[in-house]
This record gives sequence, C-alpha cells and structure tokens, in this order.
Amino acid sequence: MKKYFLATAITLLILSIQGCSYSITDINVKDKESSCVRECTKSYSSAISQGNQIGFKTETLRAARDAYSICVSTCPTK
Repeated sequence: MKKYFLATAITLLILSIQGCSYSITDINVKDKESSCVRECTKSYSSAISQGNQIGFKTETLRAARDAYSICVSTCPTK
C-alpha cells in the first residue's frame, strides 16, 4: 500500500512540474513591432491571471500560449 501511495505521489509531482512547460519565452518577437507585442503580452497576462474555472491549469497555460503565438504572428515586422 505504501508503494502504491508513493508511486501515485511521484506521478502527480511529475505531472504538476510538466505544466510549467508552456512558456512564451521561446516565441521569437525580436523582429516584430514592439507595440503589437505589448498588446499580445497584455492579453496573455490577462488570460493567465484569470485562471481556469474548469479543467487543469495546464490547459489554461497551453491555450494562453497558443493564443499568444497566434497574436504575435499577426504583428507587423519592424
């Protein structure tokens, strides 16, 4: 029984750490217009701070990252 509990605890820990993999740091914004990128960042921050009402936080992070990526891709280049 203790082994089962330990295995479950380790699995949950790994899954919670995995949620941090949704980061916007790898999205290249260097060649994009800075005012547009700021607006995308505001939208991203708003989506993250509101959190999720249903489901896991990782779903919210993934959706916010995807929306940020799409927003940045529509920004004009410098």
